[in-house]
Amino acid sequence: MSRLSESIGRETGERSFTDRVTDALPARNDPTWLVVLLALALFVGFSIYTSLQHFRFATTGADLGAYTHMFSSTLNGEGWLDNGKYRVELLSSSYWGAHFSLTLLAFIPLFALVPSVYTLLVVKCFVLAASVVVLWVLARDRLGARLGGVVTLSYAFNPFLWSAWSFDFQEQILIPPLLFAAYYCYRKDRTVAFLVLFLLVLFTNEFVIFPAIGFTAGLAVAALLAGRAREKAPAIVGAVVALGVARFVSSTVIEHFSRASGLPVYVIAEPLQAYVQGATRVSILDLLGVVLTNPTVLIDSATFAVEDKLLFFAAFMLPVLFLALFDELSLFALGPYLGFAWIFTGASKAVYFEFGAHYPLYLLPFVYIGVIHLLARLSTRFGGVSIPSRAAFSGVATGVLVLCLVAGIASGGGHFSAPPPADEDHDAVLQTAIDSIPADATLLAQNDIYPHVATRPNATFIVSQPTFEAYEQRYGPVSPEYVLIDTNLNPDASWGRTVQRSFGERLGDEYGLLRYQDGVQVYQRGYEGRTYGVTQRDPSPRVYDASEFASESATEAGTEENATLVSEEGSSGDYIWFGPYDTLAPGEYTATFRVNVSGDGDDPVLLTQVAGGEDHAEIANTTVAPGDGWQNVSVPFRLTESTSELEYRGVRRGEGRVVLDRVEISYPETANTTEGGA
Repeated sequence: MSRLSESIGRETGERSFTDRVTDALPARNDPTWLVVLLALALFVGFSIYTSLQHFRFATTGADLGAYTHMFSSTLNGEGWLDNGKYRVELLSSSYWGAHFSLTLLAFIPLFALVPSVYTLLVVKCFVLAASVVVLWVLARDRLGARLGGVVTLSYAFNPFLWSAWSFDFQEQILIPPLLFAAYYCYRKDRTVAFLVLFLLVLFTNEFVIFPAIGFTAGLAVAALLAGRAREKAPAIVGAVVALGVARFVSSTVIEHFSRASGLPVYVIAEPLQAYVQGATRVSILDLLGVVLTNPTVLIDSATFAVEDKLLFFAAFMLPVLFLALFDELSLFALGPYLGFAWIFTGASKAVYFEFGAHYPLYLLPFVYIGVIHLLARLSTRFGGVSIPSRAAFSGVATGVLVLCLVAGIASGGGHFSAPPPADEDHDAVLQTAIDSIPADATLLAQNDIYPHVATRPNATFIVSQPTFEAYEQRYGPVSPEYVLIDTNLNPDASWGRTVQRSFGERLGDEYGLLRYQDGVQVYQRGYEGRTYGVTQRDPSPRVYDASEFASESATEAGTEENATLVSEEGSSGDYIWFGPYDTLAPGEYTATFRVNVSGDGDDPVLLTQVAGGEDHAEIANTTVAPGDGWQNVSVPFRLTESTSELEYRGVRRGEGRVVLDRVEISYPETANTTEGGA
């Protein structure tokens, strides 16, 4: 019998299971309990925050809606990880056609227990909160309680972690706890456990392989410097083999589910675009060949938006006082990512070099492992790097929190921001519109509505207009039974406009407007009846506040809730305001401009116009002379076909002061007069 067996036998005979569990727990006064409480507070706080974001329609189809649809479609046998996106290079809508993630499957049983988007949000918060505890175990083991506590605080309050934490759901949340645990096992010479955990990291997403290559090289260098190369060789060689296996498996699976692998062309930096024309995706090796044979392109790509790149990089390094740049583990891991983000990606994917969305989850674990490794090495070299007292700990901890705050301000906070204000009336209209669409109907919803319909088997969404147009060029028009838009939802994002521009004049020609109220629009294919409201029989007017218009010669005035556009002077023919580029079905409408026009004499000061179509041609107009206070200026107009890019413009005609409050578009009973069911 082995010593291990004897030990287990003795332990089993002498102590109960409860005693062993009790002994494994930290002592009552152990600081680990404080870290657990911090993690618990973060878990609860972010669970509430992200759930509130979703409840108020502030989450997106890519990513939260897509993952919800993946798990729902897989569990219901309606497709393998079908994400509901339109991507021309995919043989199906399977997520594995774009990314390979084996560990993603671990979430399916949890989603099966409670098939809700809130399940994913709570699970994400739990995993990231758990990563704080795992980091603490690693940091305390290497640095002691106080210095390890400072490193843990830096991670727990890192603004880039909070930004990624706030943004939807992704499988990359598994990288921090798995990598921290893997490195802990590596330090403890538990080679098999290290390799298993490291392989799980690599199988979380194929993109993590690139910083992991640098990290593995850093482990080799560190082992050489420490004189432990022979001792660490099995772990390092195993890691190299794991990298090769992960790269081969991920490439093979992606190629099986996709017609093309590599980066989408639209994310490539502008100087490289000329070299990838005609392709939908391009490999990093091909891009590397381009920049190596064209040094000018390399310089142009690297210096594109260089101020932003440097600003966000400095903010990213600030919470760790740039220490990660002085350790081979973190520096070598950062190298491949920064080379990719700074040279190969352009403005359409600025989140790469701004460390936005979920991308901090790829790097933060490597950064903090490097910081721990560096501080531990300095402690050994200089006879101890420590925090001698509670007062010193408080001062250092406060300094770290201030650095995190400064980094958050410098980076703009990323996705962590105040939830949108509650608008119960509008949300009720939108939810009623969703419920009015049959659950099994084919439905295309805009990006920020999609998470709320993603459990429907036939729901899809548009990621971007160019990718959707490329898909239609390849496979023909996409023709769901229903199209759901809300132009008043998250106006800064304009996802409703993306759907309108993607469908163009098909909305109103092929698709009749079944319901309209407060910006919520339900289109039904082949519908020719009148337009109804959502929570009421008749549709409400479309209302465009002054803030929704662009301007060349006016300034905003008033409060955010009651903003106006004011033009004091200008030349005849100047566009005072224009926009908002909406779409309307055929019918007779009235545009009512609420304006305040003052000036000398009776000559017109303002020309109000309705214009639309690709050439933005004028459809109707009315002149406005100076009046006494606010005027409601009506401009009737008739559309014989579905018209997009509609504008309600104000053009200066003479001298005087012009103020715009809003424009309303009414739906008379004569619009869409053929009766149809509601």
